[in-house]
Amino acid sequence: MKLTKLLPLAFLAISHIAPADAQERREIPDYRETGFEQNAALSAELDDFLAAYTAAWGAQDTDSFIALHHEDTEWINAYARMFQSDESLAVFLEERLFPAFAAQVSRTEVANMRRVSTRLIGDDVAVLHLYTDGNRGQSRNAGETARRTHFHLVLSRSDGMWKVEHTAIMDARN
Repeated sequence: MKLTKLLPLAFLAISHIAPADAQERREIPDYRETGFEQNAALSAELDDFLAAYTAAWGAQDTDSFIALHHEDTEWINAYARMFQSDESLAVFLEERLFPAFAAQVSRTEVANMRRVSTRLIGDDVAVLHLYTDGNRGQSRNAGETARRTHFHLVLSRSDGMWKVEHTAIMDARN
């Protein structure tokens, strides 16, 4: 049988599959931590990291923010703009992103920032999933007063310090 005849059958079969168990764009599941069974003390270290991260972001303090990233960090924002070093990210923040928005925008994002999950992978790697509601950028959905933005931070620890290896930023769009 030709592929063109099979495709409609495949789509028909897929259309009858039960919906996936996922939240809607604006729904946030209950917070959860995984992987801390063997080392609960690391949770406090990650809390300290997050406090420094949000303080630097809220103050639009490029130097302090970049100090929390590895030299070869990779950062991709919601518009697929990619940076592959702390140096190039610093230039973007200092010359483009932070000057384009009043400091209050960053402070509002920090005030509204919440953790969705924290995953510890071994003793030296963690993934933080955060979200915030703010008014940075043009991508707000019609009828919504705030832009919901998610951050995935992949962290690694060396010499007792947690730093960002990779950041992926995305927002809820219709």
